[in-house]
Amino acid sequence: MARKGSGTDGPLQTALLESTFAATTRASEGQKIFSPIAALLDKHRSQTAGLAPHLLRALTALSDDLASIAQQHFNAYISGLEQSTYATITQHAPAKSTPTTHSKAPAKKPMPLIKQPLPDNRLFVRLPADHAARKMEAYTIYSSLRSQLNSNSAALKEVQTTKTGFALCPSSPEAFLALEAQKEIISAFFVNCQIERSSRWVSYRVTNVPRKIG
Repeated sequence: MARKGSGTDGPLQTALLESTFAATTRASEGQKIFSPIAALLDKHRSQTAGLAPHLLRALTALSDDLASIAQQHFNAYISGLEQSTYATITQHAPAKSTPTTHSKAPAKKPMPLIKQPLPDNRLFVRLPADHAARKMEAYTIYSSLRSQLNSNSAALKEVQTTKTGFALCPSSPEAFLALEAQKEIISAFFVNCQIERSSRWVSYRVTNVPRKIG
């Protein structure tokens, strides 16, 4: 039962008074519980008359252990904490579970990534076998053609020599479209040529085909 303070007490003073009253009540209850035990231990300690030294040492050790245990329980009761005993420990101890073994499934090897071939964004200039430009160096074609492209000259990155003429390499995928839009200028530069994109070839492997028929 909480003890009431004066009407002028603030909330902190009221809480302090209630805590003090509760501690005093609990100490009084602890005194009633453990006082008989303390009296029994004192009587036990006094019964030393006529005991041999080795018996006196055993009695003292037992009395000290009992007094220590009683003091622990008394302090726990005053503080409001439950004193752990062997019985409570074994009662609440979790049962040991038997570990369950699980068979591990074999790890699957990751499938190798198939690299997709990069698109060939070159613009090919096909020339006749006797065309005069075939005798010229690729860099000469590059320098001369860039001067004809004017503002679109940056779209041309490189000129490569091929078996059928030359390959015009754009500087980027966007530059390829800009270079392709200049077909008329490129055709007028080379004269008598054919300009086309790269043809994408797809290879197939066919098995169980007879090498010879008949």
